[in-house]
Amino acid sequence: MAARLTRQSILTRENPPPPHLVCVLDEGVLYREIGSPKVMREQLEHLVASVSDRVSVQIVPSRQHRGISGSFVLATLDDRSEVAYVETAALGMTMGDPKTLTTLNESFDRIRSQALPVDMSIELITRTAERKWT
Repeated sequence: MAARLTRQSILTRENPPPPHLVCVLDEGVLYREIGSPKVMREQLEHLVASVSDRVSVQIVPSRQHRGISGSFVLATLDDRSEVAYVETAALGMTMGDPKTLTTLNESFDRIRSQALPVDMSIELITRTAERKWT
């Protein structure tokens, strides 16, 4: 828990400036109960409160899309090089192969093009927290 909180503090630090973070989430995560309804509501409220000029959250409406095959993270480093982290059921892998990065960037672009804009995503998250998890 302490390690997670420390990682989260990176998003609100002053110096150096925090990274830009774009989160694109499948709508199903809003309805899949992890913990209690109270925990779910608090998590969704925290997600909404985290949105800033440097952190965006977008929801991809539930339907078939490329992101449902597994999660991945793309990171652009200070020197503009990229690295990916891909999770499977068995393990997580860090990748830097240009061909793999191109494939993942194309997938991310397609997934994000299907996502709701940030303001509509926030409205959906807020509405779901109020209606389903109260």
